[in-house]
Amino acid sequence: MMGKEFVDYYEVLEVSPNASIATIERVFRFLAKQYHPDLAGNRDQSGGDRKHFSKLVTAFETLRDPQQRAAYDREYQQVNQERAELVDAANAATDDCIERYKLLSLLYAQRRRDFKKPGIGLGTLETMVPYSEQTVAFHLWYFREKGWIGREESGQLSITAAGVDQIEAMNQEAVTSQLRLEHSPERITVMKSA
Repeated sequence: MMGKEFVDYYEVLEVSPNASIATIERVFRFLAKQYHPDLAGNRDQSGGDRKHFSKLVTAFETLRDPQQRAAYDREYQQVNQERAELVDAANAATDDCIERYKLLSLLYAQRRRDFKKPGIGLGTLETMVPYSEQTVAFHLWYFREKGWIGREESGQLSITAAGVDQIEAMNQEAVTSQLRLEHSPERITVMKSA
């Protein structure tokens, strides 16, 4: 999109992307009367917005020309596709929690397994999970920002004490329910009567 912010000309003109040229012209004339800069000094008229009027003119000139409109529509569809992908990614945020838990758990398990060699190489970590490199990189960035992981002298990634605390916090509900089972009143009553 050439580094400039995309402007939705259909929204500016308050028309559907399927609007005919006749509809675009009619709506443009109506809105141009409302926002024309000459109306700014007139007390009897509301409107007179030079910036919005300029957007209206640009939108109208682009959409009334069939070639310019076709080129604009391609860009419009691409922007809408990118927005849809962003919405899908936002809806997948719950998956991120699970992915973070799994990645951090691997680093936790490695530190518990071999305290003297607690690190895992990035390449190895990427092969241990079914996530894309970009997904792993995102989560590792997040872990570093939170202080949950660090780098060993070897360059490998390892969990920090803050990361261990986070894993424990993520598991708190499971731990709490397990403790309740072990210390349930029924069990105490049975033990007393025995």
